Amino acid sequence: MTLKESIIRCKNAFHYKVGLRLPYNKWRIRALRRMGYEIGNDVYLPSDLKIALNFVYYRGKLTIGDRVSIAAGVIILLSSHSNSSAVSKQVTPRGDFVSIEEDAWIGAGSIIMNGVTIGKGAVVGCGSVVTHDVAPHTVVVGNPARVIRAINTDEYTD
Repeated sequence: MTLKESIIRCKNAFHYKVGLRLPYNKWRIRALRRMGYEIGNDVYLPSDLKIALNFVYYRGKLTIGDRVSIAAGVIILLSSHSNSSAVSKQVTPRGDFVSIEEDAWIGAGSIIMNGVTIGKGAVVGCGSVVTHDVAPHTVVVGNPARVIRAINTDEYTD
């Protein structure tokens, strides 16, 4: 590992390991923004949010829209592949991105797999494992997450 890689790794590890554990939400958001992620306004991130990523150069792409609420114990996978395992010849890695659009709500203990987009105004129930894209204004629950109902957008205002 070169000196430049070591410095980048240390900087990102600091922002991730220390920044996400800070007591104020604004500081946690600032730490993720400094790592290069796109975080909207009025977002809530818990202090125990876990983001699985590669610290060196490519950390994946995380986009969180405005007014998103993420509950405690959520895991977001940005990097997941078989490395040098023999399985790597058989399995194609998924995309290294997660996109959570505005007004979404992620319930406690949920796992968001890489390569997933959670639509505008969607709700992910507690403990759900999201393996596929979630359509806007829907509620998904379970492992794997399945749609249980659509949200009537006439019931609330923007």
